[in-house]
Amino acid sequence: MQPHWVWLNDVSFDRMLDGRAYLIDGDSGRMLGMVSGGYGHGTLLIAPDGKKFAVISSHFSRGTRGTRTDVATFYKIADLAPGAEAVLPPKRYNGMPFISAAPVMPGGRFGLVYNFTPEQSVTVLDMAAQKTVGEYATAGCSLIYPTSASELFLICSDGSLLPATLDSTGQLKLGKPTRKLFDDHDPVTEKGVWTGTEWLFFTPSGKVHVIDHSTAQPRLKRTWSLMGANEGTWRPGALQTAAYHRAKGRLYVLMHEGGPYTHKDPGTELWVFDAAQGKRIQRIKLDGPATAVAVSQDDRPLLYTTMFGDRDLRIYDAIAGRLLRKVEGLGPTMTVIQPAPVGDEP
Repeated sequence: MQPHWVWLNDVSFDRMLDGRAYLIDGDSGRMLGMVSGGYGHGTLLIAPDGKKFAVISSHFSRGTRGTRTDVATFYKIADLAPGAEAVLPPKRYNGMPFISAAPVMPGGRFGLVYNFTPEQSVTVLDMAAQKTVGEYATAGCSLIYPTSASELFLICSDGSLLPATLDSTGQLKLGKPTRKLFDDHDPVTEKGVWTGTEWLFFTPSGKVHVIDHSTAQPRLKRTWSLMGANEGTWRPGALQTAAYHRAKGRLYVLMHEGGPYTHKDPGTELWVFDAAQGKRIQRIKLDGPATAVAVSQDDRPLLYTTMFGDRDLRIYDAIAGRLLRKVEGLGPTMTVIQPAPVGDEP
């Protein structure tokens, strides 16, 4: 993948058996290709070097019914032709796509798939060997947040975090859960952002919780607020709430005006923060509402936004905040945006 190539995922609510992902050139606005993700299409497992990826998909023997088979299909960016397949336990999470439902570990050796039946577990994929390693129960803790090539954590229903490690063969070992870290009355959403060194989690009221994972158990390092003293009606929200540019230290957050329980509402503005200082440095008024945002990681970054139910991808200059172009006529139910990866991208 070139620095300004970006995948846009369409869960295809009006044709659930035919989820899709579109590959777009952000510089020209040209569509470069498409792959099918089967029923309830989620996100792509993109290798850190951007040359290969896997699509996790579910298929039924009678089309809409019958025996369910979940597979990981491996592709090359060079031709987008389906290659080897690895059969998975038929349990993978089917719902609104989240990056944390199927991440690639830094280094690219293993990919992880979150399962929900509603029992919860994780399936480990060996991305190099293109095969399934195994399935591991996660004791009521969900989604997957990598912190290194062999370390990760999950969020538990009681507000704690569950650390886990992978050995050299991909065997998953659970650690000891942390104490309760998050407030029941203002819990974190599952839409965390990885900075390259820390995970940032957002609450409906606009708090940012910074997670330190430098010790055996993750801990809450600090908390800061997105809003100033007179901005209590503004809140973070949407499906893909925020994006982070590592080299520039810029955090982009979709914000909207609303009351309690509006954390799924689309953003009308992007607020830009110096994440290290917890200080806002810019406000970008969007050309249209957005439920997802992502940013390229090069030295001339592009911002990408899309709106669930719209068919457009909007592309902005990430520094000036100026709309550059709009790619129209894509899928009707676009969800997660996946830019070209950084070398150790989870």
